[in-house]
Amino acid sequence: MPASSDRPRASPEPSDPALGDGPIRLAFLGGVGEIGRNMAVLELGGRTLVIDCGLSFPKSELPGIDLVLPDFEYLRRAPDRLEAVVLTHGHEDHIGAVPYLLREFEVPVYGSPLTLALLEGKLEEHEVGDRTELREVRPGTAVSVGPFSMRFLQVTHSIPDGLAVAVDTPHGTVLHSGDLKLDQTPLDGRPTDLAGFAEEARRGVHLFLSDSTNAEEPGYVPSERTIGPVLRDIVRGAPRLVVLACFASHIHRIQQAVNAARESNRVVAFLGRSMHQSVAAAGRLGHLEVPEADVVPIEQVDALDPRNVVVISTGSQGEPLSALSLMAANEHKWVKLVEGDTVVLSSSMIPGNEPAIHRVIDGLYRQGARVFHVPASPVHVSGHAAADELRFLLNLVRPRHFIPIHGEFRHLAHHAALAREVGIPEDRVIVAQDGDLVEIGEEVRLAGEVPAGMTYVDGIGIGDVGDVVLRDRRKLASDGVVVVVLGIDAHHGDLVAGPDLVNRGFVFDQTSADILEEGRKRVMLAVEQLAQDEVVDKAVIHQAIRRTLGKYFWEVTQRKPVIIPVIMEV
Repeated sequence: MPASSDRPRASPEPSDPALGDGPIRLAFLGGVGEIGRNMAVLELGGRTLVIDCGLSFPKSELPGIDLVLPDFEYLRRAPDRLEAVVLTHGHEDHIGAVPYLLREFEVPVYGSPLTLALLEGKLEEHEVGDRTELREVRPGTAVSVGPFSMRFLQVTHSIPDGLAVAVDTPHGTVLHSGDLKLDQTPLDGRPTDLAGFAEEARRGVHLFLSDSTNAEEPGYVPSERTIGPVLRDIVRGAPRLVVLACFASHIHRIQQAVNAARESNRVVAFLGRSMHQSVAAAGRLGHLEVPEADVVPIEQVDALDPRNVVVISTGSQGEPLSALSLMAANEHKWVKLVEGDTVVLSSSMIPGNEPAIHRVIDGLYRQGARVFHVPASPVHVSGHAAADELRFLLNLVRPRHFIPIHGEFRHLAHHAALAREVGIPEDRVIVAQDGDLVEIGEEVRLAGEVPAGMTYVDGIGIGDVGDVVLRDRRKLASDGVVVVVLGIDAHHGDLVAGPDLVNRGFVFDQTSADILEEGRKRVMLAVEQLAQDEVVDKAVIHQAIRRTLGKYFWEVTQRKPVIIPVIMEV
């Protein structure tokens, strides 16, 4: 693995068909060195294939941002060469950015039935359904589109219908694992197709790209089935209402929660728009069995005996306006928690979400609820393979070259170490990062960098919030703002009104009035001095006010608020 300073710094264009087939290249636009935003672009024969197109959710250092998307600039350089999008499964970090991609590109999308069913609702919401053709693929099938010959393998994950994708190249197969684990007793009876992986090994896997999320975890991940008895015991022993929060796409977990409710003669109420959409899609495709007689609308829960109800809800990541957060604040319209109610957070903590989740858990305890959550209770198992499973896969696939994907940098580094342990030469293991371009020939090597920044979604705006705006937001959040309002004579610069200082988030007026008053006096003196010098240029006056107040405020508070002069000429 080369040091970052040794990485090629070129920023190539997509390969040109005029040069023949052109090089075979793989560009990482997200998901390599981070959790989420998974997106890779494979170039072959002058055409491009997108593998996954996901989003991530903002961390605390991105105030006001709703979603984070990959940067599509590399695709914009040659939009007519985009052949297709292939989706490995239906989680947001793999499909969530597809509607935004389709706003710019008309391209077919391939995926399993459940993945496309979940995507279809998003496309309708974004009004881009007419810009694509959804093409269903199933495990064990092969598809050719342009120069790409693909085979699809069944994998087990925390959502049904997961796929690995094998793409043929002149040098051998590029095998993309998707997200997976080796659950030997999956709830739906569809284990990871190890025979299919072995068959790809027999064909010859030139480059293996494999999920690294749990590479730090030793051993094997327990089966999803181990959660069923835990939920059953919790529901059976609950004296009142039970609320279970999980990801809306975790169909297997929802099924086990439904089974636990039915075994205790409880009805089920689903809560959250995405939960309703996922349940409906999974039910249509046979991945979820919930008798209609056992389901009640959330609006009716308050009228029922709480001992006979289980609410299955979204909000397990502490999202501010999610159903569970509102329950923790006693502000939910339909579910009011009281002493003796039970809440189960049946999911992992996405890195960066820990403070929000802990805040929700504290709020639930304040409402008097009993709370079951990891790591205190065994109410969740991961959908990602742990270290021994990853070693097994590496030995089974026997790739000539290996690139760990889907994880933060430490996960990738651990996965790379596992690859070296099983005998893959060190010079054939590449730890890539977002923006890296890999050239696939007889040897696989880093060949440059491509644009792979973050595109921010803020309300209905996409990409109109950049680093400068975010820096200003962080500054406002940390130091506040002071607005200086004054009137001056337009001809001579004399002060005729004010100055008045209005602050938000800087100091508390009632206890720090002397600071603001001294600041007001210093502005007055500065403006009067400029008037004596016959300065009437507003830009110069703005600068003088900012300099005067900035220096004073730093001296007395060691903070630098944003200072906004508002000058009215009379």
